[in-house]
Amino acid sequence: MAGEKIPTLYCWGIHVDGLNIYLASSARGAVRVGTSLRKALDCRAYFRAALPFGELVRDEDMNRHLIIAVKAALTNEPALINLPLDISATPFQIMAWKAITRIPYGETRTYGEVAQMVNRPLGARAVGQAMGRNPLPLIFP
Repeated sequence: MAGEKIPTLYCWGIHVDGLNIYLASSARGAVRVGTSLRKALDCRAYFRAALPFGELVRDEDMNRHLIIAVKAALTNEPALINLPLDISATPFQIMAWKAITRIPYGETRTYGEVAQMVNRPLGARAVGQAMGRNPLPLIFP
């Protein structure tokens, strides 16, 4: 909309065991996590296509909570329970993403089983769609 302020997104990249991990946060919380095995890019270049609007600023401190949560997830430790988020999602998507955080490390569940976990026994397809739209895959594995 005319006159609406274009948001600033703060990005950062970390490298863990051959994996490039790109993080983006706003002033309100975590926005997106992406990964790549290719040659490391500047985080702004990585997110430019996915987040074409707004200003992308390299800033480690604005991603501090997200960095801690990602590193915890990579070492099979619980991520931050109160990680501030700034994501657009339906209530069902958030419910499905939170449900998968309760699956013990090393175990898997089918989409149907996750649907049962959120009391939507016929929602397997919706769970699959929610997982496909997950902007924080290392936080909501």
